[in-house]
Amino acid sequence: MDISTMGQDTARAIEQYRAGRRDDALALAEQALRGNPADSGALNLAGAILYELGRLDEAEGMLARLVALDPLFVQARINLAVVLQTKGAGMAAAAQFRIVAALIPDQMEAHERLGSLLHGLGDHAGATRHLRHAVRLAPEDPNRRVLLSVSLMSSGAYAEAAEILSGVLARHPGHGDARSHLAGAWLSLGRPDLAEEALSEVGADDAAMAGGATEILGRARLYRRIADEARRPQVPDGMLVRAPFSVLSGYGDFAQHFVRSLMERGQTLRLAGLKGEESWRPSFSDPILQAAARRLDEPLRPRLALSMLTPPLVEPIPGVPTVNYTMFEGPRIPDGWAACNRAHDLVVVPTESSRLAWIAAGHPEDRIRVCPPGISPNPADASARPMALMGPRGRAVMDYRVRILNISDFVARKNLDGLLRVWLRATRADDDAILILKVGKGGASLAGEVRRLVEQGMRVTGRRLEDAAPIALLTDRYDEQGIAALYAMATHYFSLSHGEGWDLPITRAGCLGAGLIAPRHSAYTAYLNDEVAHLIPCTTGPARMPYSEAYYPPFHGLDWWHPDEDAAADILSRVIRDPEGERRDAARHLRESFTWDAAAHRLLEALDGMGR
Repeated sequence: MDISTMGQDTARAIEQYRAGRRDDALALAEQALRGNPADSGALNLAGAILYELGRLDEAEGMLARLVALDPLFVQARINLAVVLQTKGAGMAAAAQFRIVAALIPDQMEAHERLGSLLHGLGDHAGATRHLRHAVRLAPEDPNRRVLLSVSLMSSGAYAEAAEILSGVLARHPGHGDARSHLAGAWLSLGRPDLAEEALSEVGADDAAMAGGATEILGRARLYRRIADEARRPQVPDGMLVRAPFSVLSGYGDFAQHFVRSLMERGQTLRLAGLKGEESWRPSFSDPILQAAARRLDEPLRPRLALSMLTPPLVEPIPGVPTVNYTMFEGPRIPDGWAACNRAHDLVVVPTESSRLAWIAAGHPEDRIRVCPPGISPNPADASARPMALMGPRGRAVMDYRVRILNISDFVARKNLDGLLRVWLRATRADDDAILILKVGKGGASLAGEVRRLVEQGMRVTGRRLEDAAPIALLTDRYDEQGIAALYAMATHYFSLSHGEGWDLPITRAGCLGAGLIAPRHSAYTAYLNDEVAHLIPCTTGPARMPYSEAYYPPFHGLDWWHPDEDAAADILSRVIRDPEGERRDAARHLRESFTWDAAAHRLLEALDGMGR
């Protein structure tokens, strides 16, 4: 943080600061402010020192005072923006950087910082605009060109990024980041030959091979082998499936089930993982999946390459049609996703909601198909027993008559803030019910972040935790057996999500016979109806962070669904007070209507006519 613009009246404080005696410097700056509260030099120095000491609220206060007193003090605005960014107030920080960029259009630092900040906030168009300006101000600086290229790649503009990065390497052949990003851009453009060329010039121990470049090189060589095999008639015909097989995710789960079902239908497959030919251990013991795991690198002449990934992760193979099975949680996909998928031969999505999201972004209707996945019990659930868990009021969770489960990552899209508000409003302390809220995948800061969300909910609703039915808040990491034990506890599953591509947890709970409460939007409308579940009416609106005007970064500039919290509170209250009278059972409907064999059949129908 820059303090070079201090006035003469703070000279002693500056001297102490530069000598490394921050506490003495801060005391002198504060003394100067007692004599003259408008001393801009003392305010800026105090703000800088407080920032370094980690006293961010006080630093913000000092610098905000200074900016109010002297709106044209550019360095103070930059310092304030740095403090706000460190506090996580990205929008407020961006506002300060924007003012600096407007006051001094040639202030390169402001454009670079603002571009990088906007990129993190999901505003890729804004990021690209300011990073372009930074490049114009420093045309010889390779690092700023690389930053611009990264922003372009996030928007799906791989060709322009590759052109810029190639120019950087022409002048700076040893620039490792440029080389790695260039290779990634070539893979996204379906040019593994150029990706390999970009990386094969450096050794395995070279700094240019850092940041995943070794994996990129491995995938480039793999794709070139597959492209060669596609031209060899003596190699067996089949289909390539690339998915995050070794990653615990919804896409990985779908991929394993589809692979199993396709192999049962006699399809010959070759598998590739997210990083290439990495090892894959099936998530559950099954002889067909075990056989699939041994087919990771067997030669095959693919009629098409089926990826099960978000669009930016798809890497086409020359001469092989590119199909992407993917999904989205909102009414319209991001522009970057649309740009990526328009370069592919076909997009397959699980629901009509996702199909409309692609069409809303301009994707050609004739190059998109709908194929719902299967819904089946998790193998771990067959032998699961309820977890022996005590509630927050000293009563065993299993002693409660109504046990409502929600399992969610700690992300704004899951609308945990809304779920907590509804719980606080709808329930009473003497209700024979408990909310089992499993959040995130562990981490040192998670419990504190969730507690802050609970506190915000109490302030907004005017209700204390003690006034409502108890909440068993779980933030630790659990293995598969532990998660199965949580499902075994639940009588109901409650989602208030802003949007879902599919939502595996609620389908898993439904298969086990839990009563389901969910919003009437996105994927939920594909497999739930009023006969088998309680559905909450919704509206659409901006995809904001909880209690903030900031966009949720993956949905920047987009809408999502807003469940009606009054209606949700009414449904929840009725279910808790009369669980038998309000009972709706989705288990049979889910199991019989969405088998994996039918899903594989639909997928093959969707792929009919693709490739040879």
